[in-house]
Amino acid sequence: MGLLDKANDAGSKTEKKPAAKAVAKAKPVAKAVAKAKPVAKAVAKAKPAEQVIAQPVAAKPAKAAKAAKVKKQAKARPQGLPENFEIASANARRIAWFVNFVINLGPIFLFLFSVTILDAFTTIFALVVIAALGLNLLVVPIMSGRTLGNFVSRTKNVNSSGNKPLFLHALLVNSTGIMALLGVIFLMVNVQNIFNTKGPAQIWSSVWSVLGLILIVLYFVNSSMKRNSELKQGMYDSMFGAYLVKHVPVEGEETSGFIAKLEGMATYGDRYTSRQAAKDVKRQEKAKEVAAKKALDSMENQSSDSEDDSADGSNDSESTAKPKAKAKAKAKAKSSTKEDDKSE
Repeated sequence: MGLLDKANDAGSKTEKKPAAKAVAKAKPVAKAVAKAKPVAKAVAKAKPAEQVIAQPVAAKPAKAAKAAKVKKQAKARPQGLPENFEIASANARRIAWFVNFVINLGPIFLFLFSVTILDAFTTIFALVVIAALGLNLLVVPIMSGRTLGNFVSRTKNVNSSGNKPLFLHALLVNSTGIMALLGVIFLMVNVQNIFNTKGPAQIWSSVWSVLGLILIVLYFVNSSMKRNSELKQGMYDSMFGAYLVKHVPVEGEETSGFIAKLEGMATYGDRYTSRQAAKDVKRQEKAKEVAAKKALDSMENQSSDSEDDSADGSNDSESTAKPKAKAKAKAKAKSSTKEDDKSE
């Protein structure tokens, strides 16, 4: 029994040793697993870096879109007369100027007449002046961008984009005559005070006189620029890039109510233009008739001059032929006398 027990103990020891070795051999696997953990950590650490790198790449299209928007906003504003618009004729400009002059300055002249000569009805004329100026310089331009003169002459002001210019442009353009008249009044009232007063009164009178002179100069500068411009742009038109063109109704434009009544005023302007066109035709016909008469007169004068020249030529030939005939006759007479003397 003792031998068998020893043999069993020896077998059990031999069987346990390979298991221990196997366990020992398995340790490197565990080390490999342990080594793999830092790799996983490195991968985990690398993921935020990849995300950081990917963010700017994703942001590039947004920046490109912003740059494209900036470029679209930075487009150059169109310049010059817009397409599908025609500059107003000289006749239409005269009509617009006359109507605006009568509406803006007519009541002012009546007010000055009532103050200086009549010395009555001053409040009534003052109210008329305020109503006329408010209607033609504020109410109608705000509603339609045009003045009463524009409605009568079928004209309007547009900028280079084809839209109506700023309200300040209409106010300055339509008040140049009023400003010039105020300048004249300032000069007439304050020039004498410059030489007759002293101190603050003299300073204020000189300031008002200079202001009046500036307003008068601006009026003449505006008118001279308008005359010398090919597109008939004045000083304020050039500042705001505006043009006075023929008015053509556009879809969506208000043509009812008060504006429709103002549009009906254009019939008066059309009548005036038709009369002017008929007068121009008559003038052209008269000019043609006068030119034809002058041409006929010149032709008749040339023919009479040629006839006179031919008559003078014939007379000259006759006058030159007569002396020759006389000389021949004398020569023949002399020869005959010589022959008679010889015969004797």
